[in-house]
Amino acid sequence: MKVSTKTLTILIQNKENPIDVEFTDKINLLELLNANKIDISQSCGGFGICTTCRVYVLNNSSSFSERTEIEVERAQERNFSDHERLCCQSIISESTEIRLPST
Repeated sequence: MKVSTKTLTILIQNKENPIDVEFTDKINLLELLNANKIDISQSCGGFGICTTCRVYVLNNSSSFSERTEIEVERAQERNFSDHERLCCQSIISESTEIRLPST
């Protein structure tokens, strides 16, 4: 059986060229970024407390899991738009495009 490869395209604010990262299965977005040495803030260690791993979903938001209870709470506290997600709380399953704030 052929494994379907998906692509996460990452735009980084103040950088010219996007970065493409391939994955095959559902995966936690923070784990995928860390495994590919993509620099993203994560001061709480991935527990959804600090909100420093926030990204902006640019397309195919349906490729993201539903918000966890923790992420819902943080999104309400911080007035996140529907397109702002926490990497540590997000599972992606299909190709998508995100933008990271500048680091």
